[in-house]
Amino acid sequence: QREEVGKVKGTKILCSVLAATMLLQVQPVYAAQKPLQEEIHLQKENLQEAVDQNGTNQNGADQNSANQNSTDQNSTDQNGTNQNGTDQDGMNSDDAEQPVPIPSKITGLRTTSQTQPKVKIEWNACENAATYTIYRKQGSGAYHELATAEKPSYTDKKIKEGKNYHYKIVAYNTLNQEGEAATIAFSNAAIVKIASQKYTYAQMKQQMKMLKNKYSDYCEMTEIGSSVKGHSLYDFTIGSKEADSSVLVVGTMHARECICAAVLMQEIEYYLSNYNCMIGGMKPADVLENTQIHYVVMANPDGVEISQKSYARWKSNARGVDLNRNFPTKKFVSGGTKGAEGYSGKKALSEPESRAIAVLTVKLKTKQKLQGVINYHAMGRIIYGSCSSKKIAKDTKTMYQIAKRETNYIAAPESSKTKSPGGQYREYVMYLLGIPSITIEVGKTWAPCSYYEYKTEFLKNKNVVLKITKAIS
Repeated sequence: QREEVGKVKGTKILCSVLAATMLLQVQPVYAAQKPLQEEIHLQKENLQEAVDQNGTNQNGADQNSANQNSTDQNSTDQNGTNQNGTDQDGMNSDDAEQPVPIPSKITGLRTTSQTQPKVKIEWNACENAATYTIYRKQGSGAYHELATAEKPSYTDKKIKEGKNYHYKIVAYNTLNQEGEAATIAFSNAAIVKIASQKYTYAQMKQQMKMLKNKYSDYCEMTEIGSSVKGHSLYDFTIGSKEADSSVLVVGTMHARECICAAVLMQEIEYYLSNYNCMIGGMKPADVLENTQIHYVVMANPDGVEISQKSYARWKSNARGVDLNRNFPTKKFVSGGTKGAEGYSGKKALSEPESRAIAVLTVKLKTKQKLQGVINYHAMGRIIYGSCSSKKIAKDTKTMYQIAKRETNYIAAPESSKTKSPGGQYREYVMYLLGIPSITIEVGKTWAPCSYYEYKTEFLKNKNVVLKITKAIS
């Protein structure tokens, strides 16, 4: 604005000078007198002075304007710099690329064998993982990439019967950086193998773990106590983990009856390997949708060890107490002689093995609606199914009839009127806890039963537990 005002003033002065010059040119000769010339000269000096003064003012105005512009510009530049700095800072805080975390370690890796020939592999969702790569190797070979998945599961449909596999799972983030891998072995061969008459506690434990790993969605293995010598006692369950009801199967309470452990382990694998198939007119998955079967396969591991290593006919535990005489009754009477068989112990539940079984039984009754208890003993191919309690007579009879029909075993002879010392487990379950129960005696040769019977007795009993479970649950 100052610059425009200066231009206007300069134009006016210039016009005045031009007008004066033109006036001088048109004056008549008589006007060239000295006084007039002096006047004109004086006017020229005044005009020049005005022009010079205006030029000075104009320069000052221009300089002020320039200074102001410079100041404004500096202010603008400074503001711009600040603004740019702010923008730059904003970009650093908002737009700068943040480091992508490495995926956390894979945990919970498990397998579930399904209808042949496929296996479902699952693991816990991995933090910071965008994808998972599944690798597989067969036997001792090298790993090969099998597939990529976005969810923490994959079903391998290209496995072969009788083959052993290893799987490796690796998690990757969005930058394809990998986390710590996890591996698991899987066998598509039969697990429960009974190679001789002496089916040991160590074999049972190892095979239980293998079954648990192979069929992780269908079964669990839980320690419920330990024996006198410190062997863990296990509750191996199959069926829904959210089940409201249960059935309990207890075997090998007597040491020399290890055929019971062999029969029950074959039965467990039979149910698991056919979990989604029809067997005996039933599908295990349907029967066990709301019921769990609990197996205490070997209730007396110390005694089994004694029977297999030093005293074949030994029945008791390591302290010489007959576990099937060590349960509570309305009138527990201690009796017998400590040793291979028949001794009840000084009091009911004096032994860690019987206490563990009693605790499990009561727990299932109170927390999972225990519907019935099936006891496996040897020998004789007979079934104990009598019951004097009207409350549980009907279900007890149902259990007995199913077992008799499936196995073609005969009814056990009437018990002697002479009462045995201590308390038997079946009587404790029925008359103190009010739960239906039967006892099945497998094998026809003296215990320890002959090896050839291990297979035949399994075939006779393979559907018994599942059919009883279906009928009473």
